[in-house]
Amino acid sequence: MQRLKELDVTYVYYPAIMLVYAATLISLDLIHPGMVSAWLLLLVTAALALGGRFACLKEKRTMDIIMAEWLIYNVLSGIWTVSFGIPFGVYAGELFTTALPMIFYFSGRSAASEDKERFYKFFVYAVTFIGLLGLLLYITAPEFYIKYLFRLGYISKADVSTMRVRMFSVIGSTLTGYLSVAAMLGSAYFIIQSNGKKFKLLFFIDCFLAFMSNQRASMVVALIVLLYMNYLIFFTFKMLPMKLFKIEAGIFAAGFVGLLVVFHGAFMKVYYRLVSLPGAIGQRSDQWVGAANNMANKWLGNGLGANGHRANGFTEHMIADGGIAKLYCEMGIIGTALFVFLMLLALKKGFKNLHECAPEIGLIVITLLTAIGSNVMSFALSVPIFYYAIGSIAGEAAKAEGSK
Repeated sequence: MQRLKELDVTYVYYPAIMLVYAATLISLDLIHPGMVSAWLLLLVTAALALGGRFACLKEKRTMDIIMAEWLIYNVLSGIWTVSFGIPFGVYAGELFTTALPMIFYFSGRSAASEDKERFYKFFVYAVTFIGLLGLLLYITAPEFYIKYLFRLGYISKADVSTMRVRMFSVIGSTLTGYLSVAAMLGSAYFIIQSNGKKFKLLFFIDCFLAFMSNQRASMVVALIVLLYMNYLIFFTFKMLPMKLFKIEAGIFAAGFVGLLVVFHGAFMKVYYRLVSLPGAIGQRSDQWVGAANNMANKWLGNGLGANGHRANGFTEHMIADGGIAKLYCEMGIIGTALFVFLMLLALKKGFKNLHECAPEIGLIVITLLTAIGSNVMSFALSVPIFYYAIGSIAGEAAKAEGSK
């Protein structure tokens, strides 16, 4: 029984699914990452249940209750997804990519320090592997890879110049960018715990990979994470002497000037991508407003999946880029209120336990910021790490409050 209570296989999820995505380079017809992801999520859910990881609900803590209500609300919303005219298959697909991965909350919630260390280590290694694989393919540009991207619809023209507009790896540029920044914060966990001795190289490698994705949101949040980590290391935790901060600032200033002079074209390309972000949000806002003004029920929402890409052809108001707007339209006022309350509680408790929860606070913030312009809260690759972070904060808060 004791071994069952300790059962937690969540740490294998990211290495396993990344290997599956890498294997699609061999055959897109034989290997289906979505199907494998669904089975892995069911395995994780079963392992958490057998291991007693849902027992935290018996403690009746506010965060756990709100999280359970939020998960149940997402699942039950399928009733009105179908009743409002969207096929059940649309809801079922969204269930496995948006709702079921939320169970990672309960893994983070019940994780001991060694569990958390193992999860973040495997997560960072898996994301860095898939990013470096993407970098290798980006540089070498083999013909089979260009055809692979074209078949998946990642590029509109099967040539090298089009392929190199963004770095897609095998998971797409949006997920490559987001997960690279998330891996920066996974590395931050080890940097903080080791007092600045471990995972620094991986932190900067993943930062570089985030910029290589050429996703505006990812570049912005990567810069935010760089500033956040410097603030924590030098000003909040005082892990390193200030003279090192001055040296670092000088290196970055010199590097900035060097990039501007030597790689002016590449620098200006990144600059124009960043300054175009407000305009891109403005262009998408009409789509969001149109969807919000045509909700079937303002209070309940349209139901899980009703405004996602799977509903294309069944709804006039699909939200392709805008996770926050999509969440509101699908979950309505009631569901959105639950989500907002959960986020506020997580951030409040996270800041109260900053040393233990600094990476998780960063993960929540970068996810919410990225979700303004993309649907990262609807991908089976990005949802687990987001809810694991929220659960981890809840677990640390429970430990702190229980020790008083």
